[in-house]
Amino acid sequence: MAGRGKGIATMGTVFETTLRYRSWRPHTENKTGAQRYERPVYDYTSKTSPCREGCPTGHDIALALLLIARGRPELAYRVFREESPFPAITGRVCYHPCEAPCNREQYDHPLSIARLERYAAEHAGDEAPAAGIAHDTRVAVVGSGPAGLACAYHLRRLGYPVTVYEASSQPGGALRHGIPAYRLPRPVLDLEIARLEAQGVSFRCGVRIGESMSFGRLREDYGAVFLGVGLSRPRRLPVPGADRQGILSGLELLRQVNQGAGLRLGRRVLVIGGGDVAVDVARVARRLGAAEVVMCAVEGASELPAHPDEVAAASQEGVRVEAGWAPLEVLAQDGALGVAMARVTGVQRDRSGAVTFQVDPADVRQLAAETVIYAIGQELERESLPEGLPAGARVAVGEWGDTALPGVFAGGDAGGTYNVVQALGAGKRAAIGIDLYLQRRTQADLAGRIGVGARGALSFSSYLALIAGRPEPTRAHVVAFPEINLDYFRPAARVANPEADVATRLAGFAEVAAPLDGRAAQGEARRCFTCGFCSMCGNCFTYCPDAAIAQRADWGFEIDLDYCKGCGVCVQECPRSAMTMIPEEES
Repeated sequence: MAGRGKGIATMGTVFETTLRYRSWRPHTENKTGAQRYERPVYDYTSKTSPCREGCPTGHDIALALLLIARGRPELAYRVFREESPFPAITGRVCYHPCEAPCNREQYDHPLSIARLERYAAEHAGDEAPAAGIAHDTRVAVVGSGPAGLACAYHLRRLGYPVTVYEASSQPGGALRHGIPAYRLPRPVLDLEIARLEAQGVSFRCGVRIGESMSFGRLREDYGAVFLGVGLSRPRRLPVPGADRQGILSGLELLRQVNQGAGLRLGRRVLVIGGGDVAVDVARVARRLGAAEVVMCAVEGASELPAHPDEVAAASQEGVRVEAGWAPLEVLAQDGALGVAMARVTGVQRDRSGAVTFQVDPADVRQLAAETVIYAIGQELERESLPEGLPAGARVAVGEWGDTALPGVFAGGDAGGTYNVVQALGAGKRAAIGIDLYLQRRTQADLAGRIGVGARGALSFSSYLALIAGRPEPTRAHVVAFPEINLDYFRPAARVANPEADVATRLAGFAEVAAPLDGRAAQGEARRCFTCGFCSMCGNCFTYCPDAAIAQRADWGFEIDLDYCKGCGVCVQECPRSAMTMIPEEES
């Protein structure tokens, strides 16, 4: 969008400010009277929507949805890619934390933002955001999961040559090995990685740093290193009998299935764990032919760490959830396995995600299964880290992903995130940190200058503008529901999410979620309040009693302060809080 700029003119002088308005001519007094003590300003460049604040990658969701509503999903895709490389992936696997704070939730239903992001990606071109100036300093990325790929993507946009090292034979990390194909089809992932290669990112697969190549050599050859190694080691099941045949980890099951291995689990499968990996494992077991799948979690039904949408989908597919039970021992029983389960009386979870619990030893039951799969968390492979890097349950990182080793950065699950979209945000933050380190840029108040809202999300486009000498206004003001003029919005139901029926799902690994068609996507996008952004609706122009507002040549409107009386009608009638009244003396 051209013209989301920052011009202001008073007394004939133009300069940069967070307040965006212009006078048509120099003025020393108001030509319609001296009663004005407040004036309207278009200050939407200093505002942000609550959905954007809630998005760990800082997507400009309001603008993207406005473009979809107006029939330009290919432009919406470009807006999404300004902040994150994979709209086609996050539109499928993200648990949409942006939707919870959506102002529409307080009116009828929140927007289906993730589905609209996927819709935009399905109408995308192949162009990538242009890279900045070319740098000679090379950067290495270790690990090709979401954090590593995001870091590589943003570093390429900054002009750095980037090489990604991956221990497996194909790039993708957890995206390829940890997410079932019914949630993320492999052709979608392959296309996104091909786009990174077209952008200039180099991949070296089958190279395990620390074995095939030393960390010392890596630090000598590259100006900076990013560690996106993830949490690749399953936390072991700490009960007697956990080493019996027929017991395996959820991570290993997902890896084998995603590599095409044909596994036979038997008729009855018991899954131990209550997180998203446990749910994925249970749903995969049903697709592998298990007739009875029981998922046992120590947490109560309302406290499961898995996302509710995934738990509901598993229940639809015949998975039985037994909440509030913990394993005591695994026994051999008539050619199968028997797991003694005790009723849980209390649960505690520490910052690393590790769970401790108490059980009632008098309330014990036994569950039989041919296969037992445990998914009770993942751990860091400390031996995969460079010598001298202290690490506990996670790698300690600073504000910009910096570690205790100069020039070594980390992010993703290894640095404290818990899902794909958080890892993407961490990779972006580390890319900025690497640029700060290599170019010796100041970090003073940088997060405040490029942040969106108060939850830690950053705008990469704002960072690019800042280092190019075109700083943008800070987006500290998050538009709240009372600021929306509801007179201009009708209640409307949230779009239905089309999905394959259960029989089709269980027949294989075809994608469950179907795409929105154009009519449904545009209708859903039109429900958006477009909080805090000028959509060019023209209300201010229409309702101004003094004809003091005119449309700009590029985007937005401007106010002729020679004739504006400061009545505030334009601000009152703005549907989405793109304007504010300010005291005359503040201008």
